[in-house]
Parts: sequence; C-alpha cells; structure tokens
Amino acid sequence: MLANPESLVENTLLRALAKADLELLKSKFEWADLVMGDVLYQAHKPVEYAYFPVSGIYSVIAENADGVQIETGLIGREGFVGIPIILFVDSTPSQVVVLAEGRALRISRIKLLNAIRKSPSLSTTLLRFAHTFNVQVSQTALSNGHFTINQRLARWLLMCQDRADSHDFLITHKFLAIMLAVRRAGITEALSYLEGKKAIRAMRGRIIVLNRAILEDMAGGAYGVPEQEYKRLLA
Repeated sequence: MLANPESLVENTLLRALAKADLELLKSKFEWADLVMGDVLYQAHKPVEYAYFPVSGIYSVIAENADGVQIETGLIGREGFVGIPIILFVDSTPSQVVVLAEGRALRISRIKLLNAIRKSPSLSTTLLRFAHTFNVQVSQTALSNGHFTINQRLARWLLMCQDRADSHDFLITHKFLAIMLAVRRAGITEALSYLEGKKAIRAMRGRIIVLNRAILEDMAGGAYGVPEQEYKRLLA
C-alpha cells in the first residue's frame, strides 16, 4: 500500500489519467527506491514489473551480440518503464538501467494487465505514452545519424534536465560515451566545447547546466519533436 497517495500525481502520466483509472491502479502500487546502476529489466528476460517514476532518470539501452551498447531513450516522471507489458510482450532485447537515483511506484505485470483489460481509457493513455516514447527513439536514431556530437550532447542534457528538474547531474565520461555511442575522447571534446560556450560546467563525474537557452540553441532540430508530441497527447 502507498505510504503517501498524493505522490501519485508527481508522475505526470498518472496525473493525466481519468480519476477512475487512477483509482483502479493506486491500491496495487508499491514503492521502489532505486539507485544508480540498478537494472529494472534485462534483455531477453521476463519483464515482471512496470515502474512509474516520481523522481530519477531511467535509460533504455540496446545491445548487440558483441556487447556494443547504445542508449535508445530516456524515461522519467513523464512516463513509465515497462512498455513491453502493455504491448503484451513478455521480454525485449533491450534493458533499462537507473541513470539517476529516484523513487518509483511499482506494479506487477499481472496487476497492470488486469487493470488495462478492465479500462479501455487506461489502455489508451498508456499506449499514447508508448507512442511518444517511440517518437523519442526515432528522433534519437535521426540525431545519431544526422547531428554532430555537440548537438547530440546538448539534446541529451536537455532531456535529462526535463526529467530531473535539476541543473546538476552525476555522470561519467565512460557512461556518456555509451549513451551517445562515441569514443570517450569525443565526449571530452564535446564537453569542452559546451563549456567554452558557457552552457555547462564539466567536472569529474559531474555536469552542471549553466544556461539552458544556450543548450537549446545548440541542439537545434535535434531536440523538441518528442517533447511536443507528448504535450499534444498527454500534457
């Protein structure tokens, strides 16, 4: 049972639900306290729970047979982790890891599926989020293939800030290299470039956003499409 039911509305997607749909879910949630590096579900393993974050950032990572990894999307309190469940898929080739620690409302696969079978409107809202996440994944592919590393890093920092409501992020060069699929030397150069533009301050294992407007200008068309689609359908 929830210790603090008001926390439900700290997740924007839950806040977008009809009152009856929220009532259908809220007694089925339990708290999960998550720390950086936790794996919420692994590739090719059963997805047993969905997580509705009230804080923290969660990274969806694709990996090939050779162990090469790349981030395909970010999820925070605007949505939920566990899209395969509502698509009636028991596992996925991707994994989800905790990028920034936080809390989430957890619900089992069976309980969530029972709820969406009872409520078409709940299913519709969750599927709309799945659509907006798919748009984000598509834009990530576009960014990786078309935009510069500086633009991609600016976009990624903006997306993190959207989900964390913070200017300060704990992140290593090594992890950033995985997220953006570039060499660590490329990350170092991109961070130095953004720092020179007074957009950020980069320290060992930490990045502070100094000027969001500069990041938005630098990201250009790499940022904004999924965000607008989310506002159109769910805000």
